[in-house]
Amino acid sequence: MSKLITLRDWVGFAVVLASAAAVVAYRHLGIDAREWGALCNAASPPFNCTIRSAVIFGQNWTLWGAVALVLGAWAFFLRGPFAVRVLAVVIGVAGVVNYNATGATLGAALGAWAWLRPEER
Repeated sequence: MSKLITLRDWVGFAVVLASAAAVVAYRHLGIDAREWGALCNAASPPFNCTIRSAVIFGQNWTLWGAVALVLGAWAFFLRGPFAVRVLAVVIGVAGVVNYNATGATLGAALGAWAWLRPEER
């Protein structure tokens, strides 16, 4: 009989929680902060503006949700490896934080469902 929650699951939970905290913090401090909008319009913007632009580009083109949905489908339908299951949840949470909730929620749900279902031996 196997354990209900394994060490691998705890590591996955830790990765999801740490990445969710980082995404929420970056959203609050680096994207929503008005100061960064002014700094990024300067003639010589700091490097964070490149990251900020990429995050906003992904948000505007719903890439966060699309990537989460693709990863979730891979994890669920094709029985992707454990790392893909965790990544589907991580990107899904990031997509929800970045306002791509439709695809991101479905991708995170598929990744979590694949993560929780028993593996075939």
